[in-house]
Amino acid sequence: MREYILSEAAFQDQAFAFPRLRRVIRNWFSRRYLRKLEQFDDYMLSDIGLTRADLRHGQSLPHDVDPIAELSRVRERSAAKEQRHP
Repeated sequence: MREYILSEAAFQDQAFAFPRLRRVIRNWFSRRYLRKLEQFDDYMLSDIGLTRADLRHGQSLPHDVDPIAELSRVRERSAAKEQRHP
């Protein structure tokens, strides 16, 4: 899965002069956003479908991986598992 994410990010960045730098900066801003979400209480986080563990996981990813996109994939995967096994 990680290889897919990296290849997808590389493909999206081919049109820019410094694609890796652009991706790292964009992901840095995403991590900043996740740090701001840590200030929310657990009720507010659950209301938007996140947990503190999700936030920690997103911040622990390598800098060239988009944490927001990865969290979306994780949440979709867990929602699909819950639908199969109620």
